[in-house]
Amino acid sequence: MTRKRRTRILILGSPHLRKSLADEVRALHPVEETAPPRLGLVLVTVRESARRSLFHLGEVLVSEAKVRVDGTPGLGLIQGRDLDAAVDLAVIDAAWSARLPVSESWLPQLEEAEAELEERLDREQAVLAQTKVEFETLDSGMVP
Repeated sequence: MTRKRRTRILILGSPHLRKSLADEVRALHPVEETAPPRLGLVLVTVRESARRSLFHLGEVLVSEAKVRVDGTPGLGLIQGRDLDAAVDLAVIDAAWSARLPVSESWLPQLEEAEAELEERLDREQAVLAQTKVEFETLDSGMVP
């Protein structure tokens, strides 16, 4: 499982899963904060479609944490003001990177959480689709 996929599940899915996985690591391994958790700003850049140029949309508040678990670094970054979640993500990241025995049982849990997340997102998308409006336009060549 890639870091991006795992992080998406842990951020968008149940916060209880994120907390329980991090607590498993804390119970078995020493966790060292390499830097105190902090708030920061990240510049959001998007590609403007008409000109194909980059556009700086603005900044987003993030919570960031850096830890070491058994000498392996971990990074946690989450949108908004949630330092505890950032620390949990960093602990999980370090444990996964170190391939600690505790992380071997996580894959089935993460895959199950991903399936639940996709079902929830599909339901939300279906609700939004009910409000979709379609517009028809006439080109100048089609007007009689």
